[in-house]
This record gives sequence, C-alpha cells and structure tokens, in this order.
Amino acid sequence: MLQNISWSQFWLVIILTSFIYYLFVWIIIYKAKFSLLKFKTRISDVVLNSGTDREDISIILGDLEEAFANKQNKSELILALQKKIQSYQEIDDPGFRDSVNRFILSESQNKCSIRLEEDDLRTLWK
Repeated sequence: MLQNISWSQFWLVIILTSFIYYLFVWIIIYKAKFSLLKFKTRISDVVLNSGTDREDISIILGDLEEAFANKQNKSELILALQKKIQSYQEIDDPGFRDSVNRFILSESQNKCSIRLEEDDLRTLWK
C-alpha cells in the first residue's frame, strides 16, 4: 500500500494537514476577536432600541470609536471622551446613556486595556 503513494502526495498531505491544524489552533486562540465583532453589533442594537434613529446611533458610535485610538493612559482617554460626549448631552432617551456607557466600557477595555470605573463614567457626562 505504501508503494502506491508518491513523495509528492505524501508532502501534500502533510502540508494540508499542518495547515488545517494550525488554522484550527489559530481560530481557538483568537476566538475573542471574532466574538468582539458580534458584541459591537449587540451594543448598537441595544442603543437602537432606546428610541433614537439608526443613522444617529451609527454616527455617535463611530464618533466615539475615534476617541479610543492611540490613548496611552486613563486621563487622556477620559478627556477625549468628555470632548466627544459634550455634543450628545441633549439626548434624553432613557437607556441611551446606559447603552453608551456600556459601549465605552467595552471599547476602553478591549482597545486600550484601560478599565474605567463608575465614577469615571459619571465624570464623562458632567
């Protein structure tokens, strides 16, 4: 039986098997990054259910996402978020502020590795 298998077939099977194995391992290790995309859509769905328009929400979340780029420390992030949130103070939908706060908490943890506390979130909305 082994005489019917050529060296090129042998190496092809080894390469394909290795590729599938490492692809499987990579998917398991980086599974959190795949689920992060689903989490973002869930947050925007929660914000959408608060009663504001879909275009407004996408603009707000996109605007807030810019604040997380290249922030090295907590005070820098809070200052950038305060500047962004000032223009959204007039939205009084119940649940809107809570949804935005959850979005900010998740993005700060995932993108900047900064853990914000409840006091920090209250400071953002002042």
